[in-house]
Amino acid sequence: MKKCIHCGAQLPDTAGFCPYCRRRQKEEDERAARRRPWGKLMAIGAVVVLALLVWGAAALLSSLRYTPSDYTSQSAAINYTDRSGSYVLNLRWDNGEAGDLVSRVISEGQEGSAVSLLYAYDAETGEDRRAAFLRRMANVSVQAVPRAGSEGVSLGEPGADGGAVRGVPLSYTAASGTSDVIWTISMKNGDTITLRHALRAVRQRTMSYSYRDYDMSTLEKLEAFLAQVQSGVNADTVATVYLPPVQYEGGLRLDTRAFVFVGSTEGEQCTTFTDTVFVGVRTPQIAEFVGVRFLGAGGTGLSAEEGAILRGCSFEGWDVGVDARDGSWVAAFDCEFIANGVGFRFNSGRSTLSSPTYSGDRFVGNGIGFQILKTPSRVVLSFPGCTFERNSKDIDNPIYQGVNTKGATFVKAEEK
Repeated sequence: MKKCIHCGAQLPDTAGFCPYCRRRQKEEDERAARRRPWGKLMAIGAVVVLALLVWGAAALLSSLRYTPSDYTSQSAAINYTDRSGSYVLNLRWDNGEAGDLVSRVISEGQEGSAVSLLYAYDAETGEDRRAAFLRRMANVSVQAVPRAGSEGVSLGEPGADGGAVRGVPLSYTAASGTSDVIWTISMKNGDTITLRHALRAVRQRTMSYSYRDYDMSTLEKLEAFLAQVQSGVNADTVATVYLPPVQYEGGLRLDTRAFVFVGSTEGEQCTTFTDTVFVGVRTPQIAEFVGVRFLGAGGTGLSAEEGAILRGCSFEGWDVGVDARDGSWVAAFDCEFIANGVGFRFNSGRSTLSSPTYSGDRFVGNGIGFQILKTPSRVVLSFPGCTFERNSKDIDNPIYQGVNTKGATFVKAEEK
């Protein structure tokens, strides 16, 4: 027999429970029994605390969740703010023109080009924020929407362009009318930004003059005739001058008005300039030379500080055949550059004209065929259908301008 460890009653030796005080006889069992209610309470408490933590975390995440916004402007500028700061975004054209609507005068049968550019600046300091904005930008799309009665413009793909966030090239004709160029920018945080500007193509009036009707047989007579046209014809009218098949001795300067010069050929005679032709004005038409020969013995054939277009012209024997200097962009199509020190030199950091495609040109026997020292933008220059033959250097590009020679032909001396 043994005694109950709690009340002292006599119990069998194997008894684990006292029927008198109704209590267990093992101390560890008793202690476990005493602990069990507290264990349950602690477990319940842990569940409650965990639930509260989960609820608090969800509430915190909900308070921190960002709601994307739409920023829409009907103009070429807009303010945009995110967690990195405040920006001023604006649209401009590659010639520096700003505003919601700009006009470009263009003649019938011509094709003009322009680049719509997006810039980002700090809203407080005005500093360039292109790099910071690019890090937060997801993608961009651009569309050109013609207004009523307009044929519209042709739009290229957005891409990197100098100091701009993005640039998109477009082309237009006299029939293009007015088109809204609308930029839509998607940000990584879900925001959407929309802004726009417009381009209006204005059809230009034209008047033509022929050497068969007016005496242009010498340089002096040609200059006198051009002065007469300048004083009597509105500057907004394109003046096309058909030149005689003669060789002009001395240089020609276009300082106050631009003309379209069309050369002619009779037998072995053709319209030829033997000294520098200088282009320094746009009124607003672009100086243009069609089928004209530039024959030199050193010096510069065509020196331009404004836009100029060359079609089917030839440059031979010059130190520099064409020198596109600051303020100009000279476009050349189906031209020949033969035996010059430099056939074509691009050395302009600003321009009101943009024509990055040089098609069908021949560069033969020059020291340098095409030289790129400075350009107004980082647009890629392309040379489809061009031929580079027996030049000491075909393309000299120390500034690493983008160049596309797909479709061009390169012929070395030993291949002839």
